[in-house]
Amino acid sequence: MNVQDKLNLITRNCQEIIGYDELKEKLEAGKELQHYIGFEISGMVHLGTGLVSMGKIADFLKAGIKCKIFLADYHSFLNNKMGGDWEKIRYATEHYFKKALIASLLCFGVKENEVEFVTAKDYYEKTPEEWENLFKVSKHITLSRNLRSISIMGKEMGNDVDMATLFYPPLQVADIFTMKIDIAHAGMDQRKAHVVARDVAKKLDWSPPICVHHNLIAGLTEPQKGEKMSKSIPGSAIYIHDSEEQIRAKIKKAYCPPQIVEFNPIINWVKTLMFWGEETAECKKIIDDFVSGDLHPMDLKEMVANWLVEKLRPAREFFPYSDDEGLFSQKPLKS
Repeated sequence: MNVQDKLNLITRNCQEIIGYDELKEKLEAGKELQHYIGFEISGMVHLGTGLVSMGKIADFLKAGIKCKIFLADYHSFLNNKMGGDWEKIRYATEHYFKKALIASLLCFGVKENEVEFVTAKDYYEKTPEEWENLFKVSKHITLSRNLRSISIMGKEMGNDVDMATLFYPPLQVADIFTMKIDIAHAGMDQRKAHVVARDVAKKLDWSPPICVHHNLIAGLTEPQKGEKMSKSIPGSAIYIHDSEEQIRAKIKKAYCPPQIVEFNPIINWVKTLMFWGEETAECKKIIDDFVSGDLHPMDLKEMVANWLVEKLRPAREFFPYSDDEGLFSQKPLKS
C-alpha cells in the first residue's frame, strides 16, 4: 500500500486532521505509528463509539498503524461517572465496556488480538513515568487554559469545580506522551486536550501528536443545532447490541423531515455510517432522490434500518445484551 492510500484510509470520515504534513512525513519515512483513543466508562456503547470510533480503528489497522484502546477508568472516576463509584466503574470496565468494544470491532472484521486494550488503573500501576509526565505537563498549562479545557469532560468553565476536575486535562495530555503516541484519535469534543498536548510538546521539546478527529453522528431525535448522539436523551441513541426489533423501532421514530437534508439525522447516518464519509455516486443518488421527493422518509428509514441490522449482526451474536440498565444494577466488582 502506498503512502497516499494510507493517508486516504487515515483521513476519511474525519472532520479534522491536525498535523497532516507531519503524518505524511512519518508515513513516507516508513515509521511504525502508534495510535490511541481513550474512552470514559460512562454507560452503554452507542453507534458513535461502537461504529464510528471502531470503524476508524479498522481504517488505521489497514494502513499499518498499531492501535491502542485506552479504558479510562481513572478519568471516569475524576469525572464522577457512574456516581463516582470506583467499584462500579471497575466492574463496568471489565464486564461490559471492553466486551462491547470487542463486539463493535467484529462488525468491521477486526479481532480482539489485532488491537491493544489498556486499562488506566493497570497502566498507571506499572508506569510511574506517568506521574512524572503529569507534573511536567501541568507546569506548562495555565489555570485559565485548564479551566477552558474541562469542556472535554462535558463540563462548563467555572470557579466551583472540584480539584479532581482540574487534574483531568493534564492527565489526559500526560497519557499521550507516556504511551509515546503518534496519533491521538477522538471526536471533535476532545480537540482542546489534543491542542494542549501539541502546545506542551513544543515547550518540552517532545514530539507533538498528530490529531485525528473523526465525524460525529447525530442523535435520532429532532436536533438542536446539530447535536451529536447522546445516551442521556431517550430515543436519541442506538446501542451496538440492540436487537433487530429495537433498531427498527428507534429508526422508525427518528426525526426525518421529508426533502430536508440539513440537521436530518437519517441523512447524516447515510453519509457518515453507510457511506463512511465518502461522496459516492450511490450516496449522491440516495440524497438527490430524497430531496426531490422520489424517496419517502419511511423508505429511507427502512433502508438505513436494514443496513444497521446487518452491520451490527456480529456484535449481537458476540454480546447478546439488550437491557439498557441491567448491567449497572449488578453487584460491583470487588477489589
